Amino acid sequence: MPFVRATAYSSSANLGAGFDVLSLAHQAYKDVVEAEIVGEGKSEVVIQSNSDLPLDPLKNSAGAPVLNLLNEMGLKYRVKLRIHKGVPYGLGLGSSGASAVAAVAALNSLLNLKLSLEEVVRYATAGEKAVSGSPHPDNVAASAFGGVVAVVSTSPVRIVTIPVRLNFKITLIVPRIHTGEGKTKRARELVPKQVDIGKMVENMRYLSSFVLGITKGDRELTRMGLNDEIVEKSREPLFPYYPKIREIALRKDAVGVCVSGAGPTILVLSDEETDLEGIKREVSTVCNGFETVCDFVDTQLGGGVETERFN
Repeated sequence: MPFVRATAYSSSANLGAGFDVLSLAHQAYKDVVEAEIVGEGKSEVVIQSNSDLPLDPLKNSAGAPVLNLLNEMGLKYRVKLRIHKGVPYGLGLGSSGASAVAAVAALNSLLNLKLSLEEVVRYATAGEKAVSGSPHPDNVAASAFGGVVAVVSTSPVRIVTIPVRLNFKITLIVPRIHTGEGKTKRARELVPKQVDIGKMVENMRYLSSFVLGITKGDRELTRMGLNDEIVEKSREPLFPYYPKIREIALRKDAVGVCVSGAGPTILVLSDEETDLEGIKREVSTVCNGFETVCDFVDTQLGGGVETERFN
């Protein structure tokens, strides 16, 4: 039987003050999902995986959006998904988003549904809802489109790719910790429901600065933009090492630093002015002080989801 293999990269969302709006794809990790039709007459999803994530499609970030797509379009197929997890989950690296996008893109190609990338994102958000309770589109948008993206509307879904004219490298500081199930849900519950108008205005300035900085190639604007007075502050109890890591990175002239998505991974942007090795040395000491080993993953911006058909 023919099948389609889709590959989607990991991602970092929020990017300072861009909560649920900004994200970027990186080549640090990738998920691969293969979709195959194994029967007809009923909308059904069967999952095989190299991970210990739930095989129940209603609780699986790849299975849920595919089942939703089948039901919404009235497609009576039994679909087998083979999920090869490469993006570690629970670390703020868009793991659920990568597999959701890859699964939807694979079925889209397999059945020649001609979905646009924005439609792929819309369906893929069902995967985020299945695992976190919230259909947030930022990670799936980055994995689908690649590069740096902004979610400018959720109803209807509209994604804008932000042109990057700033030369920077990406380093992920990834703690070797197991956050357990429901980490993203817990992180979202910490976000305040009401905020001071002054903090909101300050965050709008940060978001504008970041977008203008990377589009104009302005290092200082980008550095100023990777700040957040609301979401990162509210989540600091989840990663108490972050303020010290941030201080080290900025002191050693990083372009910018922020929490990757819901954490605990930290995203550092650097260039030729940054003492990146010095950052790694000092951060290792900080991580050890919290009885945690941190890995440093140097990477670059990733492209959008790719598909390959096998007959």
